[in-house]
Amino acid sequence: MGKFKKAKVILNPAANHGETGKLVDHINKLLKPHFEFDLLITTYSRQAETFAAETFGFDLIIGVGGDGTINEIVNGMMNSGNLTPLAFLPTGSGNDFRRMLKISRNLKTAIKQIVNGKVVLIDIVRANSRFYVNSFGIGFDAQVARLANQTKQNSKKSGILLYLQSLFKVLLKDYHPYRIKLKVDVEDWQEKIITLLAANSGESYGGGFLITPGARNDDGLIDLCYIDSLPIYEIILRLPFVIFGKHIWMKPFHICKARKVWVKSVDGSPLPAHLDGEIFEAEEFEIEVFPKKLPVIVPASFQEGQVG
Repeated sequence: MGKFKKAKVILNPAANHGETGKLVDHINKLLKPHFEFDLLITTYSRQAETFAAETFGFDLIIGVGGDGTINEIVNGMMNSGNLTPLAFLPTGSGNDFRRMLKISRNLKTAIKQIVNGKVVLIDIVRANSRFYVNSFGIGFDAQVARLANQTKQNSKKSGILLYLQSLFKVLLKDYHPYRIKLKVDVEDWQEKIITLLAANSGESYGGGFLITPGARNDDGLIDLCYIDSLPIYEIILRLPFVIFGKHIWMKPFHICKARKVWVKSVDGSPLPAHLDGEIFEAEEFEIEVFPKKLPVIVPASFQEGQVG
């Protein structure tokens, strides 16, 4: 059957507006010639964490869904100490993690990439008690991610179109800056008024916004980008530059690399945050990278150090 004896396939049927649930038979058919596998289908939030923590008898995990599904699987792996190689069949609405690993959106091609691929180690980042593999944001982008999550089941949009729709709704109805305290590595605490802060391992979030262009998920560093408080019209004017990763020269954008980052709310109110697209909030965050911790399957042509 190949280099892997048995795979545990964890599928989130709710991914991409429930469209992933319609792919179960198709995925079964595509996988059977290549793997002996058990297919587990999640029925409630964070069940993928439980599935990923129990891998006795399996030497490969295959996640089927979007970035949120992979996030749950990774948290299950890390919290259980299970470092079984992880592969990804991207069927979600964003799939920013797919871009970093060069995984095809075509399922048949993606399965061939798993079969003929190789294992590499990538960084994993922890924000408070939750792990993530691609993106973390505080402020305006978390507001947008929250609205996108709330509306995606009733919308036929996905990826960057879904994010843009939510972005403009937040701008018109609920946009405001955030007052934070920020500490980066050994630097002193600084007080900032920001539009948003991103602390990423990958280059993009929101289905393709290149907020941290050039980020690598194997360099042992967090790519930090925070944006000064901006009026609405400036956000709209600068938005195309952010989509294509051409914003790093702009004065309101501050970009650096770090191993550890702390963020606190100045007034003690919870800060909205998203982590691989999943929503939570806290008054303060401690963000730390764990270099080359997670084994993942990438195409054979993938070069370590290669970026999006």
